[in-house]
Amino acid sequence: MFRKCARLLDDPARNNIYCRVIAPGIFVDNATRDLAAPQNPSNEQSMVQLSIDTCNALCAVALSKWEDGRLLLVAQDTLNPGRGHAEILTGQIADLLVSNGLKPADIDRIAVTKGPGSFTGQRVGLAAARVLAATLKIEAVGVDVLDGLLLEARSHNKTAQSFCAINDARRGAAYVKAVDQNGTVLIEDSLIPVEALGETLATLPSPLCLIGSGAELLDSAERTDLQIIDIALPDIASIAELGHTLSPETNPAEPLYLRGADAKPQSGKHVLRSVPKEQAKASEVAL
Repeated sequence: MFRKCARLLDDPARNNIYCRVIAPGIFVDNATRDLAAPQNPSNEQSMVQLSIDTCNALCAVALSKWEDGRLLLVAQDTLNPGRGHAEILTGQIADLLVSNGLKPADIDRIAVTKGPGSFTGQRVGLAAARVLAATLKIEAVGVDVLDGLLLEARSHNKTAQSFCAINDARRGAAYVKAVDQNGTVLIEDSLIPVEALGETLATLPSPLCLIGSGAELLDSAERTDLQIIDIALPDIASIAELGHTLSPETNPAEPLYLRGADAKPQSGKHVLRSVPKEQAKASEVAL
C-alpha cells in the first residue's frame, strides 16, 4: 500500500486514462442547505483538496476547492467494490488527477474519512492519506463518516428537531451519532446494541430524522415521529465539504475505532517476532 502510494507521486505513465465519474464545476452552496457557512481554517481560496472515503463499501475520491464560502466540487469518482479498496484506491486517485490535468504536487491538503466503519477500510484510506501528506508535505484532516451523514440529513430535512445517523456495524450493533437542529451533539459517536437503540434514542427531541445504513434497525413501532431519509452512506461531496472546514490540530487523520479489530490472534498460537540485534547479543552474553 505504501509503495503504491509513493509510486503514484512520480508515475508519468498514467497520462491518457479516463476517469469513470467526473462532475466538473459543480457547486454545493451552503446557503441552499440552510446551514451556517463553515469557516475555512486555511483562509486559502484556491487550495485544491483531495478527499478520500474507504471506510465502508464505497471507494470514493474527490477534488475540490473552497471559494467564497462554498464548496466547488471539481471532480469525483465513486465506486462500490464492497471490498478490495487497497487495490483500487491509488489508481483511482491517479486517474482523477490526470483527467483534470493535475499532478500530485497540485494537491494542497487531504481530507480522509477516519471511521467508524470497516477496520480494514479505515486503514486503507488513512494510510494513503498519510503517505501522500508526508511525501507532499501538506496537511491531512480526518472526517467522521457519521458527520457526513448528519450534514446530508440536515440539508434534506427542514422540520426535524433532532437528527440521528445510524450505520449498521454488524454483529447485532450499530454506530450512532445524534445532533439537534442547530448541530449541537446529543449523542457522541457510539457503538450501541441493536436491542438498545430504542431506549438510547427515546430522549431525542421530536420529530426525529434518521439516516444511514442502520436506520431500519430501529423498530419504527417504538416511535411514531420518525422521518427516515433513504441514504445509506455519505456522498464524497459531503466529506469534502466537511474536510474544508476542519483543521489537522483538532481533527487529525487518525482512526476512529468504536470496536476492536475483527481479526484476532488464535488462542494458543504464537507468532515468532524478530528480535533487535542488540537484544539478541545481550541474550547470548547472558547465556
